[in-house]
Amino acid sequence: MAGVSIACLSCGASLRLADASLIGKRVKCPKCGARFLLTIPQSVPAEPEEVPLELVDPVVPITRPMLGTSPRWVPDAPVPVIPQAPVAPPNSKSSGLTDPDLQNFFISDTQPEITATSFAIPGFVPTPEATFGSVIDRVKRRRNTSLNKSILASITVALIGTIVCSIWFLRQQGDLAVPRPAIQPNIAYQESIAAQAASNDDVKALSPTSGKPIPVDYLPFTPQVMCHMHPAELWRKDRNTAEFQAVLSTLGIWLREQIRTRTRFEPEEISELTFAINFGPRMSAPDVAAVVRLTSAQTDQEFMQRFKGRIYADPKVELYEAPDFSYLKIDDRTFAVAPSSMSDSLAMSIKDPALISSDMALLVQQSDRERHLSLVFDVKIMDSHREDAFTTQMQTLADKFLFWFGEDVQTVSWSIHLEPNLYMETLLHQTQASTPAKLQRFSQLKLSQLPDEILKGVRMMRPSTAGSRAMIGRFPAMIKALEIGTTAHVDPVGVRLVTLLPQHASANLAAGALLTWNQALLTNFDDHSHLSKTDSSKIPDKVADRLKLKVLIDFRATPLQEALSYIGDSIKTEISIDGDALKAAGFTQNMPQTYDLGNVSALKAIDSIFQKYAGERDPMVLVVDHAGKKLLFSTVSKAKSDGLTTFETKE
Repeated sequence: MAGVSIACLSCGASLRLADASLIGKRVKCPKCGARFLLTIPQSVPAEPEEVPLELVDPVVPITRPMLGTSPRWVPDAPVPVIPQAPVAPPNSKSSGLTDPDLQNFFISDTQPEITATSFAIPGFVPTPEATFGSVIDRVKRRRNTSLNKSILASITVALIGTIVCSIWFLRQQGDLAVPRPAIQPNIAYQESIAAQAASNDDVKALSPTSGKPIPVDYLPFTPQVMCHMHPAELWRKDRNTAEFQAVLSTLGIWLREQIRTRTRFEPEEISELTFAINFGPRMSAPDVAAVVRLTSAQTDQEFMQRFKGRIYADPKVELYEAPDFSYLKIDDRTFAVAPSSMSDSLAMSIKDPALISSDMALLVQQSDRERHLSLVFDVKIMDSHREDAFTTQMQTLADKFLFWFGEDVQTVSWSIHLEPNLYMETLLHQTQASTPAKLQRFSQLKLSQLPDEILKGVRMMRPSTAGSRAMIGRFPAMIKALEIGTTAHVDPVGVRLVTLLPQHASANLAAGALLTWNQALLTNFDDHSHLSKTDSSKIPDKVADRLKLKVLIDFRATPLQEALSYIGDSIKTEISIDGDALKAAGFTQNMPQTYDLGNVSALKAIDSIFQKYAGERDPMVLVVDHAGKKLLFSTVSKAKSDGLTTFETKE
């Protein structure tokens, strides 16, 4: 039997019998590990022994895969399918196979195909090579699973992206096919903006002048305060200007002296004069320069005779250096003046004009050089240098003046023109923390509060003369008239305040402001002792007794409501006007009142107003609310219909 080959009943491997004595014994296939009985046509022993067989074809051992940095997957060798040998059922006697282990090899037609990974042989112990091969298989299967998951995820993302893009494309096509509704504009907002612009244009058209902006040439430094004026017109021999000069009193005298000292010319000889101030370092005197434009041409001899200074070293520049000031000649009508220490800067100003801050530049561009007087200044810079700009005596008033502008105002441009009526224009440029609309509300509120603030200050004053007391006493009413005659408009640079008053109001305002300012310098506003005593001793409790108090009456075209407000403030009694009643009778609250009665009782002042309109079809009457301590102005018919009792005004 030597050299006989036998096929394995499980894997079909070719096995070679080394010895014929193995026939009839139970053997194990060294390739697949399957156990089977080696038979030939003869009886099978009851208890066969297991003996090892030797394969005809040598088995190639499984080697450990080499590890590297760039692994790639190599498919495994196909797993051999276990052939199903045509064996008889377990109870068949023809087969002669009775070993229970051989029953594991009988597979019915309905069972699933057995693979190498699911097939197990009882009692089989795998070799190390087989164990390592199983680990490699598991790793490869995990890799395959991870790869499959990655591929599936990529396919899913691509599919979702395709769907989204398709939906977007279809939506866009739909949007193109059906036009979107247009965005509805805010009609109310646009109308308000248009109304503001129209209002600003209308009030600008009221200006009596239409000149170019104030020039800033030939200044040796950056101006932080600018004052532009027409001295020849302000000092001409005219009734209006003469009255204006007279009420300026000491201020007018000081201003004339400053013009004469710095320019070497009289105010009547100067057509335009621009003063500029730069504060420089803190705790130092500010620098003052000026540009002068004369009414008539001057020769070189006349300039040299007036300036009396040595010629500047640079022959290209005609500059005269006097001990106190340096003078730069521009042409036969124009020259600039600055402190003698600034000769070099003044000479350079011909080619290199001084720069102006952006906040100041906005207002300078809106200025009008034809106005009689213009003033432009930076509030914040003046506030930081108020110790240098104002004397110690004026510090308290300077603080109140600058504090009045608050945190919303950065720069201010104020101008006045005296003809044909009093025209005042104030431009307020906001800080970065504010807006034009906010600044408009702020300015209107501050203007409405100004008369009361002035009145509180005036009550603290004790003028020495009767004329000063009369003028200062009327000053709060003047400020009230100023507030009534002022309108606020939103401008691209900020807020524009325009005031229109009768021509003679300029003199009254100037006199009242100057006298009040001078008296304020002498008043201790921290002392309230005399004020409390006066209030408690002078103001009676009953309204009828308050009407007997003396009031200084000097109204000049004062509106009715302003006149009554002044009387009520003087006797500390609220006076209200029934506007509907007056309107029905043909009266208005702005009817001008002109009376120079002197010191009379409040009742006498009211009766004088009533007598003026006593001949009307429905005269005015006074109603006293004793319980509420108030006064009401109404008409005869309206008081009767309301069941009110009128108060007799004749003394």
